[in-house]
Amino acid sequence: MSRILIQLISALFVISIAISVSADQKTASESASTITLKKPPEILAKWYKPANKRQVWLHTMFRLRREILAMNDYSAKGKQAELEKWSQKFIKDYQSIAEMVPQWQDYLYLDKLDDLKNAVKNKDYSSISMILKKTSKSCMHCHDDYQTVATLMFRSPIFSKRFISEGFSGEKIAYDDNMLQLSDSVNRINIAIKDGYYTEAHELIEPLEQQLEHLSTSCGDCHQEDEIPVERIMGASQSLLPELAELLELKEQRPAGGKLGEFAVKVCAKCHSIHRLPSDLKFLFD
Repeated sequence: MSRILIQLISALFVISIAISVSADQKTASESASTITLKKPPEILAKWYKPANKRQVWLHTMFRLRREILAMNDYSAKGKQAELEKWSQKFIKDYQSIAEMVPQWQDYLYLDKLDDLKNAVKNKDYSSISMILKKTSKSCMHCHDDYQTVATLMFRSPIFSKRFISEGFSGEKIAYDDNMLQLSDSVNRINIAIKDGYYTEAHELIEPLEQQLEHLSTSCGDCHQEDEIPVERIMGASQSLLPELAELLELKEQRPAGGKLGEFAVKVCAKCHSIHRLPSDLKFLFD
């Protein structure tokens, strides 16, 4: 084989290695910039509203956290009766996870429950904290895989599928269209203020108040018999918009613009911070 041919083969071999390394690096880079989310089993929906009358899954999780805290505190104090009571509650709730979502049984450290029973029975208080710490790792493993997505799927509404009734006519308008109307109304007031059309800006306040009133009636679909969430957000408009109207009558451009900005933060942005991002992300799993 000639020297030139050997050199050519060697060069091709080096190039092929370089291409392979480059591809591996690209794959690693893409992997580093990719987030993988796991979708929980569909049966989990059975334990959330609206499929269930109560938030069974959430209350079970809350009880487990409370039971672990109680056992840690009472074992440290050597209070046997209280420890027995809370350990029995914990064992029952922990086992119920596999009953509600059988697909997650592999996450559970059920063997640790026997260790807990024996430690409580034998008053081995010094071991209980470590047993609970090890058992709690099963909770964190499941949370790492599913908690964020479960929150998006089962605790976040999809507003794009909702409709709002418009006034006495009862005409239904899509939620997204209502949001666009609200945005247009606020921006039209802003534009009028900046250009010195104070009368026009003042006239736009009443339609904005009506749009907000129509929107607030839909909040009760989720916040049933609970006026606090509605009042916390919508209530701000009841004082801010009249204050804005007064500033417009005085033709105070800068204060009026500031008051409109305050309204946008305390009403629009506050609601968005709670609902918009989770609702947008929920499309990934719907």
